[in-house]
Amino acid sequence: MQKPVNGRNQHHGRAGEGVFMASGSPIAAGDRIEVIDAIRGFALFGVLWMNLYEHVGLILPEDALDHLPTAQIDKWVGFASMWLMSGKAQALFSLLFGFGFANIMSRLEANGAPASIFLRRIAILMVFGLIDVFMLWIGDILHAYALMGFVLFFTRNWSTRTLLFVGLPMAVLGTITLHVFTLLVWNGDRWWGVYIDEGVAIRGKLFLQADYPAYVAELVRSTITEWWTKPVILPFLVQILGRFLLGSWVFRKGWLGNVSAHRDLFLRIACIALPLGLLLEGAGAVSRVLELGPRWIAALLHQPSTLMLAAGYGSAIVLLHLAGRFNTLLSGLGAVGRMALTNYMMQSFFYLFAIYGFGVGLLAWLGATLSLGLAIAFFAFQIAFSKWWMARYRFGPLEWVWRSLTYGERQSMRLGAVRA
Repeated sequence: MQKPVNGRNQHHGRAGEGVFMASGSPIAAGDRIEVIDAIRGFALFGVLWMNLYEHVGLILPEDALDHLPTAQIDKWVGFASMWLMSGKAQALFSLLFGFGFANIMSRLEANGAPASIFLRRIAILMVFGLIDVFMLWIGDILHAYALMGFVLFFTRNWSTRTLLFVGLPMAVLGTITLHVFTLLVWNGDRWWGVYIDEGVAIRGKLFLQADYPAYVAELVRSTITEWWTKPVILPFLVQILGRFLLGSWVFRKGWLGNVSAHRDLFLRIACIALPLGLLLEGAGAVSRVLELGPRWIAALLHQPSTLMLAAGYGSAIVLLHLAGRFNTLLSGLGAVGRMALTNYMMQSFFYLFAIYGFGVGLLAWLGATLSLGLAIAFFAFQIAFSKWWMARYRFGPLEWVWRSLTYGERQSMRLGAVRA
């Protein structure tokens, strides 16, 4: 969860929801939709990239890195970061969460299993999220996903049309509503920004130290005082829920369940959504960087372009999968996506020990260029680790814990232990 500040943070996040059987048994190989794992893996790379890049504005002042030798190139890399990935990873994960929810509920109903299985799964996800946001990483989104997951549960009997007609405006207008409301009620004064600026001043020094109790205390303080008690939280949650509903709508349409039969559809989406999304997002990015016009205009361009590019990126990955192109890369993305929760938490530990004072302490040098380089390097490690792990085990380590707690019994980990 990237908190909205007066700079680069534009509500990204990092969490995905996989597909699982209604019973306690692991998913058979043929039951997985492999391309969804690849899309989720791609989104995880975007999450890693953006969370590194957006440390500035969340933990350091906007001008903190202007003295770096890479400052000039950082401006261009930073613009590309905002243009190509700002918000897209969070949008992809939100859509996949909604897709996974609808798939889960369909399987539960088909198997005559109680719907409470999903609620237990979401409750456990909430625990993971609270551990992350209060002990590891200030930008966690798992707990917000879990909260909206409970709300999503009550939409399970909605019609396909209702999912679209309610979900789309919520997904597009959620944060825009805040800008309009601020303009009408507070004359455009984003008064809560003072609390964020004060927090940035605290974190810029504290996070370069190795005082873990003080670090945890700041995570708790900032999460409550800068986020959950301020007006920004409600439209953000509305946006997440809207994207969940759209993901459920996509499941109902059946496109990802049989991608080969819908190749032409994915081609049309990619050909329309990618150029149009890049055009709108580029205009919004220029508006933000040059401060052209009121903030709500940039938001008005950013929200629909984010959804377009998320759909375009996902469709492009589907087309590469169908064409048999970049199989090595897609298999690596798929391995990362199959153990998304584990890799998500691994990224939090990476920030803790590589960026902050508990380890290397790269925060003071974390310009846009170094952010991208670190993201590529660490994600390459995650691909290698995930492929090694999934060649030996059925689930990622935290996925195994998640499933075992959900079904109340220890799940088999070794390949071959359960019929595939």
